[in-house]
Amino acid sequence: MSWDVLRVVAIGCVLLHHATLTSVSSHPGLGPLPFAFPMSMGASTLMVVSAFFACASLGGGRPGRFLWRRLSRLLPAYMAAVLLTYAVQRWVAPEGWNQLDGRDVVYNLLLINQWFPDVNIVDFAYWTVPVQLAAFIAGAALVKVLRGAKLRVFLWALIVTPLLLRTLLDHSHALFVIYNGLALHRAQLFAAGIAIWLWHEDRLGTRHLAALLVATLTAQAVHTTEYGSTLGFAVLLLMVCAAAAGPDWVFFAPVAKPVTWLAGISYGVYLVHQQIGTVVMDRMHAAGLRSWWLLAGFLTSALVLGWAMTRFVEQPAYRLLTQSQSGRSGSSPRRPVPPVLPVSQPSTAVADPLTELRLAGPLTAQLR
Repeated sequence: MSWDVLRVVAIGCVLLHHATLTSVSSHPGLGPLPFAFPMSMGASTLMVVSAFFACASLGGGRPGRFLWRRLSRLLPAYMAAVLLTYAVQRWVAPEGWNQLDGRDVVYNLLLINQWFPDVNIVDFAYWTVPVQLAAFIAGAALVKVLRGAKLRVFLWALIVTPLLLRTLLDHSHALFVIYNGLALHRAQLFAAGIAIWLWHEDRLGTRHLAALLVATLTAQAVHTTEYGSTLGFAVLLLMVCAAAAGPDWVFFAPVAKPVTWLAGISYGVYLVHQQIGTVVMDRMHAAGLRSWWLLAGFLTSALVLGWAMTRFVEQPAYRLLTQSQSGRSGSSPRRPVPPVLPVSQPSTAVADPLTELRLAGPLTAQLR
């Protein structure tokens, strides 16, 4: 329950921030909305949770299987969302809003747009997808190499190295492209997720964890220069630690069904909420609706389209691709995914925090 609550809180922060601040900043004619939520911290929290559960999966070995299952969940829905978001901006948004062309769409589909400064991103929320793709590949490649003291040194390197490289970016265009392409300014998020996992496994002391998290927050503040959001992110990090330490947050049991449902569609919601939601707000504004109505339209479109993306793209694609991996071509998987389980990840977000563990056994046996 605690992890579902965390995902819902984080995706809620993302939705409110993009609806009440990002959309209005990009298109001032939509405002004012009833309030502004200036805290940019939800996506970062989802990345930390994603790293935590990636460690949980990698801890069982078989990094190749881990990577395939992550990509099977991450990429089909992302590609469908890119095409849908482009279509909405191309044919539904007002004339002049869309600055995208076919080259932009192709580079976004290939997840290489961040390596080319002249390529537009289809939706700025998609920054999490190539970052997690690179992190999952690195995790699968390094899981058998980085152990013990080496892993602890690596965590500090993830935080400190990008800070040192920042001072050189103005002097080397090639370094800037690599830095931006690998999203090194987000590396501290994965360091935090890995550190919390090690602490959860009693492989990292509380003082060491505290030092790493303080360093993570310092790096976050330097990279983003959003100090208020960094404080909010600190609160959510404490919530992640509380979820990892246990016990489970059973006091949320009365709202378990809606929370679990929302958590289960969180990745789909994340993929389709920002640009499409802004277009929905504009069409409602053109019809004479204002304020709370626009916010309600943004949130409703995110939930409806996010559910559809999960139900009709993410889930069937995941089942198809993992069945192909589990058994021979055309045969049934050795361990099929029960259709009643949510199969979304937190983000971008983004990984597969619960489904794999539920397949392995009760959560109480996996997460204390």
